[in-house]
Amino acid sequence: MRIIFFGDVYGKAGREALLSSLPGLKDEFRPDFILANAENLADGKGLTEKTLYPLLQAGVHAVTGGNHLWDRAESLSYIANQNKIIKPRNYPEITPGNPYGVLENEGLKLGIISLCGQIYMPPCDNPFTSLQNFWDHQKDKEDIPIILDIHAESTSEKRALGWFADGKLAAVLGTHTHIQTADEEILPQGTAYITDIGMTGSHDSVIGVRKEIIVNKLISCIPSRYESSHLGLQVNAVFLELDNQGKACKIERIRRIIEGETNAE
Repeated sequence: MRIIFFGDVYGKAGREALLSSLPGLKDEFRPDFILANAENLADGKGLTEKTLYPLLQAGVHAVTGGNHLWDRAESLSYIANQNKIIKPRNYPEITPGNPYGVLENEGLKLGIISLCGQIYMPPCDNPFTSLQNFWDHQKDKEDIPIILDIHAESTSEKRALGWFADGKLAAVLGTHTHIQTADEEILPQGTAYITDIGMTGSHDSVIGVRKEIIVNKLISCIPSRYESSHLGLQVNAVFLELDNQGKACKIERIRRIIEGETNAE
């Protein structure tokens, strides 16, 4: 089984970078499943049906969310009813979104879950306890490989969750920081791991926002309205290959510079 997972797709720049790179990545990696973190899809603040639809039409099978998934009130109903949007399962049950997705393609099946970290993040349930509860409930059901998007700020929390999940899940893939880390590996019991996949979007920025806005704010301490950058488009993703037992046999970082620029929303 072959999988591509795009790191946080940020705003219009991220959507265009993903869409323009996808045909070539399909030819190169021949993925059975294409996934992305999409909590920043709509100008860095949540997602909308309008911003997600082109990605699904282009072949993205499902998207994960994080703490910003619900930033747009007008999208709550859409999130609740679109089962290809996977919410962090350690948020309350009444929070809109699908807590567990099962994807199918040409006889292959893949499970996808998301969790948010607790360190330097908004309140949510313990991700370790939530994962253990999920695993206790899931392990006697259909035996399919499962990928986890751990959306967290702390590298140590992500790393610890990778060890905790080793042998249980096919992959533990970090998102949220928008900075791709160079620590991809396969853990001893067959779980692929990376601390952060990175960001798909404008890298001539501070994690997606126009760099001069953030620099001035840090110098002056005066709040400013954030505006998405549109320069330096780049794709950050990972490619995974799983064996017939659902164990990871390959994880490869993808970092591609996209020529041109887009207009910020």
